[in-house]
Amino acid sequence: MDSETPKRSRDPLFVVIVVGIVCVTVWLLLMPFYPAIARMTMRRFHLSSESFAVWAAQAPIPSMYNFGNQYEIRDLPEGLITPVLDSTRPRYINHFPTRILTFANGRYELLRKGQDRWTTYWSSYRGQRLETKVHAKPIGEGRFQWVRESSEFVDPNRAAEVSAGGDSVNFWEAK
Repeated sequence: MDSETPKRSRDPLFVVIVVGIVCVTVWLLLMPFYPAIARMTMRRFHLSSESFAVWAAQAPIPSMYNFGNQYEIRDLPEGLITPVLDSTRPRYINHFPTRILTFANGRYELLRKGQDRWTTYWSSYRGQRLETKVHAKPIGEGRFQWVRESSEFVDPNRAAEVSAGGDSVNFWEAK
């Protein structure tokens, strides 16, 4: 009877799935203990990873409620003038704070008038804070150029520690 029982073969897809689950679990478990892992994950939220490959490798890592994400939107560049009644104040947002300019209603509502917008995003986790400043510059026909003015880790006293500024540019339509 033993000689008639077919031998079960291993399922390679199952092994790949289990390895993936183990990798994500280890990543999440190490994040509180290794600031470099948290910084890399925060950069993912600001679309400022070192490369597309680094960003894509983090895609399986859940993005729900990992960090304290906030954003602020201004009609004028920071430091130009200080209004008497400043109505801008940081607001909280779940997941990717950049989606305020890259996704659906937020993008339409903020960009439909075709005016410059300056946004600042913050993600915080265990004493680390990533701050990214973006200028949405109209280029005509409902299109905008996204100019990243800076993306840097700041301490609680707002002093820059690590700079990853750049001039990344993306284009999209506000229609």
